[in-house]
Amino acid sequence: MLPLQEIDSSPALGALAGDEAMSPQIEEYFQQLEAGILPSFTGLSSVEIASKRNDTGETFLIVAAKSGRADNIPPLLVDAEIDETDNEGWSALLNACHLGHTDVVKLLLEAGASVDQADLMGWTPILWATYKNRLAIVELLLEYKAHANIVGEEDGLTPLIVAAGRGYGDIVRKLLEKDVHVNACDKFGSTALIWAARKGFLHIIEDLLNAGVELDAVGMYSSTALMLATRGNYIKVVEAMLAREPNVNVVDYNGLSALGIAAREGYAEIAQALVQSGAFVNLVDRFGNSILASAVRSGNINIVRMLLDKYADVNSRDSENRTPLHLAIDKSYMDIVLALLEKKPNLELKNKEGETALLRAVKNRDVALCQLLVSSGAKISATDNAGDNPLHLALRARSTRLTQTLLVNPSDSKLLYRPNKLGETPYSIDQDNPNPILPSIFGPIGSDVDLKNMLGYDAYSDVLADIVCEPNLTLPLMIGLFAKWGSGKSLLLPKIRESMRSFSRSWLDGVELYWSWSVIFALLFACTFVTLLFATIISIIVPDFTVFYAIVGGVIVFITLLGIYVFIYYGSEVKLWNGSISTARIIAQNLARLRLVFSIMTLNAPVRTDKDLVVSPVSFLFADDHRLSFIGGEHALTSIVQSLYEAVELHYGSLAVRLFSAFKTSTSNYRDSRLRTLCGVPVVGYAVIILLSFGMGMILLTIHFKTLDDLNSTASYLVAAIVCFTIFCISAAFPTYVMFFRIFLDSPVRRVKNITRRVHTIPFERMIQKLQKEVDLLVSLVHCLDAFTNSQTRLVIMVDGLDSCEQNKMVHIFDSLILFFASRQNLPFIVILAVDPHIIINAINHKAFGTSGSTEITGHDYMKNNINMPFFLHHAAIKQLQSTLRQRCESMSEWKERNLGRSDTFRESRISLREHSSGNNHVDAGFVANNGFLPTEGDFSNMNPRTVRRIVNSMALTGRLLRTFEVDFAWSSLYYWIALVEQWPYRMCWLMDKAQEIADDYITVAELYHMVKGQLPTKNVLIELDRNPKEFEQFLRRMASHKANQLTVSQMRKLAACTSNLDPYLRKLMKDQRSAEAGLNGGDDADPLGAFQPIGAAEYLFEDPSTWDSVVKPLAKMSIDELVALVGQLNVPQERLTEILPMFYLFNLNGLVLQSCDLDELHRTLKVNLGDWTLIRLLIETLRKWRLPPTSPSPTQLRPASSSRAGRTNSISRQTNGFTEPPIITINPDASHSKTRMNSIVEEAHHNGSDDSFIHLQDASHPDGVDIDLLNSDRESDTNSAKSVAGSRESLLHSE
Repeated sequence: MLPLQEIDSSPALGALAGDEAMSPQIEEYFQQLEAGILPSFTGLSSVEIASKRNDTGETFLIVAAKSGRADNIPPLLVDAEIDETDNEGWSALLNACHLGHTDVVKLLLEAGASVDQADLMGWTPILWATYKNRLAIVELLLEYKAHANIVGEEDGLTPLIVAAGRGYGDIVRKLLEKDVHVNACDKFGSTALIWAARKGFLHIIEDLLNAGVELDAVGMYSSTALMLATRGNYIKVVEAMLAREPNVNVVDYNGLSALGIAAREGYAEIAQALVQSGAFVNLVDRFGNSILASAVRSGNINIVRMLLDKYADVNSRDSENRTPLHLAIDKSYMDIVLALLEKKPNLELKNKEGETALLRAVKNRDVALCQLLVSSGAKISATDNAGDNPLHLALRARSTRLTQTLLVNPSDSKLLYRPNKLGETPYSIDQDNPNPILPSIFGPIGSDVDLKNMLGYDAYSDVLADIVCEPNLTLPLMIGLFAKWGSGKSLLLPKIRESMRSFSRSWLDGVELYWSWSVIFALLFACTFVTLLFATIISIIVPDFTVFYAIVGGVIVFITLLGIYVFIYYGSEVKLWNGSISTARIIAQNLARLRLVFSIMTLNAPVRTDKDLVVSPVSFLFADDHRLSFIGGEHALTSIVQSLYEAVELHYGSLAVRLFSAFKTSTSNYRDSRLRTLCGVPVVGYAVIILLSFGMGMILLTIHFKTLDDLNSTASYLVAAIVCFTIFCISAAFPTYVMFFRIFLDSPVRRVKNITRRVHTIPFERMIQKLQKEVDLLVSLVHCLDAFTNSQTRLVIMVDGLDSCEQNKMVHIFDSLILFFASRQNLPFIVILAVDPHIIINAINHKAFGTSGSTEITGHDYMKNNINMPFFLHHAAIKQLQSTLRQRCESMSEWKERNLGRSDTFRESRISLREHSSGNNHVDAGFVANNGFLPTEGDFSNMNPRTVRRIVNSMALTGRLLRTFEVDFAWSSLYYWIALVEQWPYRMCWLMDKAQEIADDYITVAELYHMVKGQLPTKNVLIELDRNPKEFEQFLRRMASHKANQLTVSQMRKLAACTSNLDPYLRKLMKDQRSAEAGLNGGDDADPLGAFQPIGAAEYLFEDPSTWDSVVKPLAKMSIDELVALVGQLNVPQERLTEILPMFYLFNLNGLVLQSCDLDELHRTLKVNLGDWTLIRLLIETLRKWRLPPTSPSPTQLRPASSSRAGRTNSISRQTNGFTEPPIITINPDASHSKTRMNSIVEEAHHNGSDDSFIHLQDASHPDGVDIDLLNSDRESDTNSAKSVAGSRESLLHSE
């Protein structure tokens, strides 16, 4: 046994001894093996060699396998455990496969190494060989029967999945030859196909598809191979899969299909392939996003159009209720917005914030998108959750262009006065700003206007309603709708009424039922009072009745009413039930009327500030507009007052109106007191006394009857009850009498009816006095109730047929209307007179001369003093404007082509509001301030207040009409035009006739007048219509001193058609007179312009003014001798003339040269001093303006030479030079505080100083572009009907 023991024990002991003695040597052996050198292993047996390990637990065999030297392997295999592993579970075969040592792998396999031995992670040699793309080793392992379908323990990967995921096509094919499981999946369910699709390995995918892989397998996040290929934008892979007809509508865990992914990422080719394969276009993900919404977010117009062509839901909404149109607007994708609009989406759908597409565009301040949406029919009246409509947002953003785009239709101006939930109206928002922009946007520019009838009445009515609806309007206002008798004025009145009603807002609009403790307290008080009354009555009838039951009944009634109130409030505010909303609105309106009644009884009217008036709603109440000729003048006046009272009762409630009438004299002597008093005692005190006395009386009476059967009962309770009821009767007697008598027996309507019945039995003056009292009461009534309701009520009287009455009655009624409704300030009346003004003027003249014999005030002056807003109807001109506007309207496709063709990208085509506000608008603002855009105090210094008001109102009307018909203009020019027409109508009509003979459209009105003023027919009786004729030329000089925005002949033609204070009949009468005079003179061969007349300082160039008479030809045709003769007449010393005149011959300075040369260069050539050069230059500039007048003007000659370069140059030179005389008024740009702004006429300057700013209205019947002559537009429909009724001249001015 000993030798066996030695044999058994010696190796262990030897190894132990060797480890301790030879440890460095063993370490050296390992180092040599790592270097590929086979050690000698001196002193080690084969067993020791097999068992030795380094610090990581590796044997000599493992280290040799890692080194890759196949010749070192066989010696180490002797007595070695070939499948021995290191500390991490790696065997020699695993290391060799991982590092790609094919020969070592072969030797190990031949030596019997386990082919499927796994490491600690569960990966076998074939998995590692596949992961490292060792094809030869994989083949070798497969030959030795390696398990090709082995699954990793941790991640569930198979060799096929690893090879497919890493793109090793050769290994994939080798594995497929061994019939591996092609549908095996990892722990997340992803197959080899899904892994290959993730990276787009087309060749592997094709091999897998050919091997029969499951195409619709679902992997991680429920994604299929098709989804992953789509997400990676692998179009070839997608096409290969679609060829096998997969399920294209499978969705992942987010609800996205392959098409949804392609649309979101913007992959148009893949999206097209999926759509062609039958993918659903209306799938929605779990966040509520449709495929179309995802495509819009990507910004790819091709995908959007593709989806729309496949009938994608254009109104689909996401989790925030946004439609694709909302998303496109937020991204400012103009092209996508256009594509969506072609499919007619619902433009009124709102997101969670309550914003429609238009509201989003306005919040983004995108003018182009707003214009497009408005043209597509988006409602301007839409509001968000805060109650803001687009005009709130545009004016809060201070955007003129946005507001201008939104107000494309005059009827939409009523939205300027619609409040949001905070009570702010767009108008009040604009007025709170120091520089409001609304006055500059009275009408639309650059968009279509829907004009419904041929006479333009819709435009007239909307414009007029817009003006009278302005909260800051000065009242009373008398509007004269002036047109000839029989021209259809009566048809306009109903349209005006309809437009004003659409603009009107009642004080009850927007009243909602809110949770109010005051309502609950009122219910409790009412239930308590009724319970007390019921208990008292029952106690008297049934003495044994227990009061407790009455109290319980009252509590039940109170709880029931409270429950109804809570239910209605909850249904209207929380659940938004339609029935609850309607019921709540009715209850709220009745509560508001009841609150008004209590306010009238107990409070004095509050004093309102101007800011309160701006935000208050404006409502219109209309009187009956019976024709006066049908029912008589007196009956008409009483009918007007009676119908106004009835309208007021309907508006505020009959009880409120009659209560005010009942207590009208019972006002407090202390007007600072908020409480209304009666006999010095507040009405609230009376109410408390009445209620307390009545309540205490009922309580005491109940106690008396309950204790009547008691032994100790006394009559004290009864006496106390009688005392209380006595106090109640005394306190309530007078108020009850007043209320009963005034409310039921002596109401204002009954009093006016009594006046109507007695109209023929009392004198006219007595009737006027009685009606005046009722009108005064009506005025105070409206003012007081408006103060209580914080509203503005305007009483509208439309008078028609006044020109059909007898002359005496006509004047009486006209005076009565003025007396009742327009004689004092702050009357809430708007009187609209639809009359022929010449008939009224004629009647006034006859009345005045029939009584006094002579007077300085004519009928014309009387009308001007009382009609605050003249409105002459130009039917023929408006028809031409409508026709031109319709021809200029473009279709949607033309609009897109025009706007989208301006730039390469859609984003570049957007209008930048920042640039507009900081760039162009800034320049225009400075231009306006420095060039006298706003009329100043000096402009109005020679005018009476009535004239100023007429000019302001005429500007408002004319400006809105011009905007409506898209006629561009500058407000400074419009002001001068209106002021000239208002003060000097005859001269302006005469100049308009002369303007027809001028071929140059760019000559100014001042220049035209100085050319022809010698021909002014001063003996014509009509010239007396012009007041202060001496100031006419001063006004022209003042106008010419402002270099920019000169009023030219071209502008005069454009403005004439819409000028509200221009009488077309006066112009026609003057034309007829001129034609008659031309016939008597035997033709029109005379020079229509006369001799050449210098302008301004040029009048004083020569000592002898007749020198100008020698100028008979234009400068370009003058010879040198003629020029020298003129220069020789200048006030230049003779010694210097002898030096200057020869230079004209030396340098060949004839007329043609001077007409076209540069004056600065001429100055350098002549080398003359400043004074001489100033005279010569003034002479040349004056001669350059001279034009040869045409002897027989034709329509072609009357056409503006807009295409002529010379015409533009001349226009610019006139605007540059103008008058050289000092202006009457010098405007200091720094003293802007001294300017007096007109009521609301503030306009930003849209002009750029060139003639391109003016549009030319062209008739389609003239293909050569002949402009419409608006100066002659009234001749189409004018007849002699008015002349036959009113007389030829007496209708305008009395005869001398």
